[in-house]
Amino acid sequence: MQASSPLQSSPVRRVVFFGDSRADWWLTPNLAGLRFLNAGVPGGSATYLARHFTRMVEPLHPDVIVLQLGVNDLAGGSPGLATQNAVFAALATVTTEARRIAAPVVLTTIFPLARGPWASSQVQAAILAVNARLPTLVTDGVQLLDSAAVLCGPDGFVYSRYADDELHLSAAGYAMLNEALLRLIQG
Repeated sequence: MQASSPLQSSPVRRVVFFGDSRADWWLTPNLAGLRFLNAGVPGGSATYLARHFTRMVEPLHPDVIVLQLGVNDLAGGSPGLATQNAVFAALATVTTEARRIAAPVVLTTIFPLARGPWASSQVQAAILAVNARLPTLVTDGVQLLDSAAVLCGPDGFVYSRYADDELHLSAAGYAMLNEALLRLIQG
């Protein structure tokens, strides 16, 4: 029996996180067989991210794509119906483009807000409204990770132990998401 050389290792699956700062700052686990790449754009609008998705992600040759985007549009301006529709359209575009690359997609719901001085009930409602539409994007090769089910209390806000501020997660929040994510991509 021939011993395997150090150069003959099992293939590494490339998991690319794409979206806004929440994707860029995603704290990833260190696991054999998986290489995590953050391709987020802090402050990026959903429309901007949809326009640049292919250019930014395709060269990374992803085996799995994790999407998290939309909060900047909803929290940064008017969270009304027009903005909600634009965010949903951008998410639909990115999901379609991700499937064109032929990599499985994990579409995360937009993380709800955590409580704090900048948390807005209108923004929270807009996040919930967009998230309610996301199951319509689930098709063959697209799974939905419900971030609220992992991160939020009964009031719908992210638990304080999982939040760095109203918009961003703590290491503990990303650790909880990683558990749910790994069940999807390894299961």
